[in-house]
Amino acid sequence: MDLIETFIVETTDTEVGEKTTRMLIQDTIADLSLTRAIGRLKVYVDPELPLFIFVALLRLGAPSIKVKDFAKVEMGDIGKDEVKIILSQETNIGKLQSKLWAKYGKDNILQPDRKILVVKTDPLKDMDMLRDMVIEEPKQEVLDRLIDAIALRIIPEGFRVRKHELTNDYVIFVASENTLKPEWVAKGKEILEFLRREDNA
Repeated sequence: MDLIETFIVETTDTEVGEKTTRMLIQDTIADLSLTRAIGRLKVYVDPELPLFIFVALLRLGAPSIKVKDFAKVEMGDIGKDEVKIILSQETNIGKLQSKLWAKYGKDNILQPDRKILVVKTDPLKDMDMLRDMVIEEPKQEVLDRLIDAIALRIIPEGFRVRKHELTNDYVIFVASENTLKPEWVAKGKEILEFLRREDNA
């Protein structure tokens, strides 16, 4: 986990609680390949209240993958309402086909060649939209994995009362067995500000 610049576990429990929490988080984040997505991380645990707060500054670098990133989009044959997509690489063809099928229906998507897809549609209306069609959103996939990791693996079992805030820059998760108190949510915000100060130091 050496890629995470700051990793703090603060707990009112014994040293065993700190070590166990740290190991659980390290293993979960490594298992789900999330290490590079987290810049700074602080967890606060108070088993007496009970309270669990997870706050992280995120590093989400990968931009969306659009059709124009791996294919040429041009008008189809003269006199036909169709758009031709010529792929420079085949790695994203499955995801592209699924998106096109969902939007236009399977009957309106032809594949005359393994690197060519033909979409039966008005080229003047849809060509630019097809160029900019997002077929993969790496940031969103990372965020989804991160939320699953925190909610399903990291937060202690039984801590079903939860509040979370998620952006492309940070995540705050506050959880308890009891109704969340405003000061607990405020503590999550304080931890976020602490991590931001550390980040700018």
